[in-house]
Amino acid sequence: VYRLRKYYSTTGVVLDTMLGTTTTTTGATTRTTTTIATPQIREKRFQSRFCEETKVAAAVGARKTLSSAAATPASKEHEFKAETARLLDIVTNSLYQEKEVFLRELISNASDALEKRRHEAIKDAGRYGFTDAEKESEFRIKISTVEEKEEETGTSSSPSMKLIIEDNGIGMSEEELTKNLGTIAKSGSKEFLENLAGKGGGIETTKEEAASNIIGKFGVGFYSAFMVGKKVEVHTSNGNESFVWTSEGTGKFTVSESNEAPKPRGTKIVIHMKDDCKTIASQWAIEETLKKYSAFVSFPIYINENKFNEIGALWMKKHAEVSDEQATTFYRYVSGATDSPAFRMHFEADAPLTIRSLIFFPETNPERGIGMHAKVDSGVALYSRRVLIQKNAQGLLPPFLRFLRGVVDCEDIPLNISRETLQDSQVLRKLGEVVTKRVLKHLKDVAKKDPKAYDKWFKECGFFLKEGACTEPNHTQQIAELLRFESSETSKEEEEEKEKGNGKDKDKEESMNSGAVTSFEKYIERMKPDQKNIYYLVAPSRAQAESSPYLEACKAKGYEVLYLYAHVDEFVMQHLGNVKGKFIVSVEAENAEVSLNDDDATTTKDTISEDDKKELLQWFSNVLKFQLKDVTASNRLVSSPALLSGHEPEAMRRYRAMASMASDSAVNARLTALTDKITTTLEVNCKHPLLLSINTARKSHDPRVQKVAEDIAFQIYDNARVAAGTIDDPREMLGRLNEILLYAIKSVEEKK
Repeated sequence: VYRLRKYYSTTGVVLDTMLGTTTTTTGATTRTTTTIATPQIREKRFQSRFCEETKVAAAVGARKTLSSAAATPASKEHEFKAETARLLDIVTNSLYQEKEVFLRELISNASDALEKRRHEAIKDAGRYGFTDAEKESEFRIKISTVEEKEEETGTSSSPSMKLIIEDNGIGMSEEELTKNLGTIAKSGSKEFLENLAGKGGGIETTKEEAASNIIGKFGVGFYSAFMVGKKVEVHTSNGNESFVWTSEGTGKFTVSESNEAPKPRGTKIVIHMKDDCKTIASQWAIEETLKKYSAFVSFPIYINENKFNEIGALWMKKHAEVSDEQATTFYRYVSGATDSPAFRMHFEADAPLTIRSLIFFPETNPERGIGMHAKVDSGVALYSRRVLIQKNAQGLLPPFLRFLRGVVDCEDIPLNISRETLQDSQVLRKLGEVVTKRVLKHLKDVAKKDPKAYDKWFKECGFFLKEGACTEPNHTQQIAELLRFESSETSKEEEEEKEKGNGKDKDKEESMNSGAVTSFEKYIERMKPDQKNIYYLVAPSRAQAESSPYLEACKAKGYEVLYLYAHVDEFVMQHLGNVKGKFIVSVEAENAEVSLNDDDATTTKDTISEDDKKELLQWFSNVLKFQLKDVTASNRLVSSPALLSGHEPEAMRRYRAMASMASDSAVNARLTALTDKITTTLEVNCKHPLLLSINTARKSHDPRVQKVAEDIAFQIYDNARVAAGTIDDPREMLGRLNEILLYAIKSVEEKK
């Protein structure tokens, strides 16, 4: 608006000429006259609020000039100029990206007129309420299309089309008609709000409701009709008089008495469509445009006598006022989905922003079946006073909440003059922060009130929350409270629930695949007094997790371990770092801080001396040279002979593998170099029977026995690699396994 004002205050024709002022000179006498139009039809030129403001500025400047005339006798007085025809052309043809938007603007104007009458009827029903002469008993908007006959158009070409938009709103007088439509950027709705705010007394709730329902404020939306119309007529009646405003959008308009205005009050806009815009006025196009922009205005809309907006703006209602059936219908309408929402959130706030929203949480993953790397767009639409601003509001919510569906309506968002884009991204960010925090809080409340329903939903859509834990550091701790994982204790909980159940066991296969889950909060509540950290284990399945050697120490100490099955889970744990002061540590980590005492670790009464232990570890290092950083005695194994520590996490290995597949040879060489670094340590259980036997075999003088001992040492190392998931090609150990099997068979035969 500022740029337009700046431009049009310095461009155009002289205002006095536009107003019809003429100057004549007769001899020494100069006389100024103003042309007065006929009383029947008065042709006028468009004015603009820019012109009015520049006139005032010029008058103030004139007074300053006169007061300082003695000091500056050579100064000349000038007035700013504005070319209103050019301004009208820009307003009608350059503000909007799509021509269909004109219908949104006119429907918004009609809604404002109805809201004004509804508000006034509460105070004065006799003057503004429905009368016996009115057939309808409701405030409504009617849209219809009429094909003009050849005799009406005066041409033999294809018949023209008229689009008619009619409301039974408050209507306008001749003065209001001229002032509101003849002055560009003059907003009657804004003036109504200003008067509403300035009036004392009255019903405050009614005033607030009326103010929240008024849409317009710029005063330029009406002129969008000239994008599609070669001629526009506005028939209006305020209960006392009826007039018609007519213009072809060339900078001039006429006002005359009308016989077609709605009675007793209302406005009817007749648009004579341009030949290339007739399709926009078809019933299908009108319905699609209204569905896109104006489906939720406060009043019913009829298209060719058929009611269009059967579904109301449910986000303006309280949660208790909306049934589940209504909510499901609305969810499917705004999202185009066929499923039902798992749950919904009604949210309203008046500070710091005025917000009304209705958010749905789908019961199924909306990204399922659309491709490996494909992502759905944001499913939340941004509205302002029931009028659509952005269908898929990009930038409103963080990307990890793209699974949400619904509506956010904010009265305070600053729009540009076309109401298609936002002016202030800071307000949008603030709005997004408020809604995001509320969504996460709502999920937390649902998880507490109905944990089974939440756990079921999390198994479908929990991936999005895991993504948020990795990408939104400002919300990491809030998201952490919503995450759910299986653990070494959840199977026990499930068994207890079955025993307390109604007697019928659930499907075993389903129970095995799904499993009960737990939260960090419950995990921390169950922690042992001497337990410092939250432990997790990455494994493909529960069966493999429970057979992992890394679980033995925690199981012996009674520590609970979270089981992570998805590849993204390990990244989530690394980004979380800690929850409620408890560090999150992998049981595979070299510094897992889980050690066993002699009683916990003993599986056999046989032991070896400290000297033999040192010699055995050195012998392992010699046999496995260039494979490991070190070989040490483990204090966290019970029934397994060995494990690896210090190895690369599985998630990082998978990431590196995917990166190498999509990289060139140079990048692949660098990635391979990373894996060539020897960083792993083999921890062996020196009390395990296998290690005791190897200690005896390595001392044998029989070369064949020594060879088998070395093969078994290599196989123990490979078995540890399998358990850690670090072996790339297991086929390399097949030959060694065959040698060991052959020696075992021969030993049996020799013994026989």
